[in-house]
Amino acid sequence: MSRSAAPEQAAAASECVAAGEHADVWLFGDALIEWTAVCRKTDEKSRRAVSRLTGLFRRFASVGMRGFTEEQFKTLGRFKATGGNEVLIHEFKAHQHRVYGVVKSWRGRRGFLATAYDPAKRNNKADRNIIKRAVDAASNIIGEQNADE
Repeated sequence: MSRSAAPEQAAAASECVAAGEHADVWLFGDALIEWTAVCRKTDEKSRRAVSRLTGLFRRFASVGMRGFTEEQFKTLGRFKATGGNEVLIHEFKAHQHRVYGVVKSWRGRRGFLATAYDPAKRNNKADRNIIKRAVDAASNIIGEQNADE
């Protein structure tokens, strides 16, 4: 995602990875870069994580947040962004990979907007620095979208 306030740049650094009747799943900026890198890997752990996360993204797009276990999709809580906005962060989890983001409307549809990706998760606690980056990026995206409306 662009660090500037230009909405076009943020949207250009994004990709819809799942679309369904209920919602879309979008990856932005650093999350998209990390996801693309993991998708290119050929080791078994990365392949399993990509396959599992892709399935979770598709299920979210089809049915939303219902039906997930806490090991698959979890609400982490509200966090303050650098600019002062509060953001409710969620995470998808698969094979120690974590995708952090928000559930918001994007381009006129409900969506999961992923703003950070942690492919190197080593324990069961979320990395606060990655969550902080996810919160700040989500706040910027939301602010950019509100400026367009």
